[in-house]
Amino acid sequence: MKVKFNQSKIKLAVVSAVVAGSMGLSAAGYAATASDNMAVSTTVTMSCTISAGELQFPGYDPTSESAVDATATLTTTCTAGGAGVITLAQGANTGPGSTDAAPIRQMIGAGGNLAYDLYSDSDRTTVWGNTTGTGSSFTASGSSDTATVYGRIPALQAVGAGAFADSVAVTLTY
Repeated sequence: MKVKFNQSKIKLAVVSAVVAGSMGLSAAGYAATASDNMAVSTTVTMSCTISAGELQFPGYDPTSESAVDATATLTTTCTAGGAGVITLAQGANTGPGSTDAAPIRQMIGAGGNLAYDLYSDSDRTTVWGNTTGTGSSFTASGSSDTATVYGRIPALQAVGAGAFADSVAVTLTY
């Protein structure tokens, strides 16, 4: 008995088998999913740098009845929003009775000791000391912030001619 194959029916059967077989591999077979959230975190630490400019007084005349004033700039760069306090030490050449809260600063030279004061305000009424209460507090902007040190050499000090100098440690606590 001879069987006659109809080519179009064979083609249709093969295509149908391929389609039916591939349905098992379709998106419906992979439609299930699972998910979770990944926690992402860090801690931003407060970080600061400070740079102290030089306080250079102009020439001092010990016979003048006028005090001599000068300024210096302190530049800080700290993490935005962080708080800090800048304190100024007593200096390398403190006078008798000097304390961190009420420093008695003086420059030393061949002509003796020359008293001077450092202030945190332009009126030169608030002495800038070496304690939290006598330091200068600030909140950081995240870029360079500046603070001005206002210096004054009182008038009519009995000193000889020559160069005078001191060194004051600047501390940034944050």
